[in-house]
Amino acid sequence: MHWATRRQGTALAIALFASGTFLGSCRQISKPAQSTADERLQPAAATTESATGGTIYVPVYSTLALGIAHRASTVDLAATTSVRNVSTLYPITLEWVRYYDAGGRQVRDYLDTPSTLPPMASVQFVVQRSDTTGGSGATFLIRWHAAAVVDEPLVEAIMLGQSGNVGVSFSSRGRPLTAADGR
Repeated sequence: MHWATRRQGTALAIALFASGTFLGSCRQISKPAQSTADERLQPAAATTESATGGTIYVPVYSTLALGIAHRASTVDLAATTSVRNVSTLYPITLEWVRYYDAGGRQVRDYLDTPSTLPPMASVQFVVQRSDTTGGSGATFLIRWHAAAVVDEPLVEAIMLGQSGNVGVSFSSRGRPLTAADGR
């Protein structure tokens, strides 16, 4: 009798799992967002004198050589660059967010106009896995300023990709440029 109850319980668990898997696969999947800029950023008010600001350099990779066996194999990567306002009191303004390819040519400008990022908020800028225009040495440059003296934003990039059964994921951190050409 115990084996019959156990068997019914196992059959019920399998049926529930299969139903959940089927229903989950039928769910409408929306198109991936290019960024969260439209949701999180507000148009910047008229330009005011800035107390602090700078330009942040962020290395990203849209392709990467795997170096597996004796063939030159590459994997395409999706890259998400996150800008985090670490101030608890003051907004920062992102003047521009530019994406460059490995040859140093500007590929895209992610902002049409300067935009304000509220205190403790973050915004993400995405390079889709299918977009390999940046190549293995792509770069984001992010120009920002604030009306108050604040810490610079924390900027990081996360890259993810897969080729066959090989998964690749890593991150890079932005660094402030101090030379005049970064301002």
